[in-house]
Amino acid sequence: MKKHILSAFLLLCTATSLAQVKVTISNPTALQRKELVAIDTTLLSFSASKGVIVRDAFGIERTSQLTYDGQLLIDVHVSPLSKAVYTLQPGIPAPVLSSVGGQQYPERLDDIAFENDRIGFRLYGPALQRKGEKGFGHDVWVKRTTELVLPELYRNDPRLSFHLDYGKALDCYAVGPTLGCGTPCLIRNGKIVYPWCYETYKILDKGPLRFTVQVDFPNTADGIIEHRILSLDKGSNFCEATVWYSGIKQSAEVAAGFAIRSSKPDGIVIGDGYVHYADPTIDPERHQSEIYVALLFPDANVDIRKQESHALGILKDYRGQRFHYFFGAAWSEFDVRSQQEWQCRIEGMMGARRQPLQVNIEN
Repeated sequence: MKKHILSAFLLLCTATSLAQVKVTISNPTALQRKELVAIDTTLLSFSASKGVIVRDAFGIERTSQLTYDGQLLIDVHVSPLSKAVYTLQPGIPAPVLSSVGGQQYPERLDDIAFENDRIGFRLYGPALQRKGEKGFGHDVWVKRTTELVLPELYRNDPRLSFHLDYGKALDCYAVGPTLGCGTPCLIRNGKIVYPWCYETYKILDKGPLRFTVQVDFPNTADGIIEHRILSLDKGSNFCEATVWYSGIKQSAEVAAGFAIRSSKPDGIVIGDGYVHYADPTIDPERHQSEIYVALLFPDANVDIRKQESHALGILKDYRGQRFHYFFGAAWSEFDVRSQQEWQCRIEGMMGARRQPLQVNIEN
């Protein structure tokens, strides 16, 4: 009997060993890198459907996440021009506190709001549209804590809490009849066609490293339907947007934009593939702070310009393909204290997208 138990144990150990996969993450830049790396699970020698345990070079388990589209996210850090080695094996990861979160909030009509350890965003839904309010764009929740605080804010009376600073987070960014922060739109006859509010939604990823939601807008002009997938990762000020329009019958122009409310001539900065701006908040004299917003286009060839009190990145000759970009925000009261620091944050993000960490899988 003992012999059979020992044989079974050795067989289990051998199977576990065979199932291990070594992943080497190489940093091609002279900068310290800390970010999420995505690994295609179809390239692994074992099935990842029931879970993956990730360990670092010390054998310590590290936070990971399986995403809706078959990617394994690993939160990595790699020294300049160096390599970090991780070991993957099938198994159920240890529970961890999530760094991202989001949901639809019936406490305030049908907002969809989501956040990470740096920033939060909000989208308005059909109940708001039925009231006639023109909340076209993405709203920004500014934070001064890494905690997930939106559920607490929504539980409180929004008439008292949303626009006042009680020490953790607040809504002091104005949207109204604008694109807000980073909202996509069609351009027709040279003018913005505002998308109004989402009609349907589906949460695709819930954390602990990435939150993803798909929202759809069936009531756009001429029967054209907009589809929007938004992903917010741990540790990032930037939300990834993937947008496409079905029902496009001829070449069109699409764009992503943010509203401009400041008259400061140097408040808007246009660079190579990006534009950013220092927003004065809804009550500049009392808030005495700034919200830094940005649009990043590392993968798309767009025309960036100011138009109709907006900064726009316009993609011409659009024929239904997926339009990919990032929008982001930060608050001077938290982790980005000036627009100069925001410029550095943007340059770091653009550099990371253009020189990604390199992944080598050894099955």
